[in-house]
Amino acid sequence: MTSMAARSPAAAPDRFLLAIVVGAILVVVGSIAAVVLARAAPPDTSVNPDSPVGVTRAYIEAIRSGDSLRAREYLSPTARASIEKQPDAVPRYVESPDRRRRIIVEPVEQTSDRATVKVTISTFTARSDPFSSGTWHNEVTVRLIRENDSWRISQPAEPYPFF
Repeated sequence: MTSMAARSPAAAPDRFLLAIVVGAILVVVGSIAAVVLARAAPPDTSVNPDSPVGVTRAYIEAIRSGDSLRAREYLSPTARASIEKQPDAVPRYVESPDRRRRIIVEPVEQTSDRATVKVTISTFTARSDPFSSGTWHNEVTVRLIRENDSWRISQPAEPYPFF
């Protein structure tokens, strides 16, 4: 009987250790599942294309693709006239292999006929040298006006920040 009593307390820590190991495994599996699901879900990019944010995004996409004719469609007549003076105002965009850009378009202010949108351009650079990666941010303010029930960019931003 004494051998049973001596054995019983030793069995309790084994169950406790087993519970800790199983708990740790469940946490690791849960974390992996969360990362996989977060990457699989596409970001919500649904923006009304006729809104100030939608027009600004479309303008930036046209600039980045080098489509100057489509980019000019998003400009007001006055802004378009100022761009017409510069025949090659929209250069072709080429992504550098060691540089990535993320562009965030956010509404700042909107009335019935005017809007202001903030564009934040985050540039990430990584090189093979140690400690040579970097991140910097640039903010551009885009002003829009409402003409014929359509939002148009009234003051075109310099296209170079978007590159």
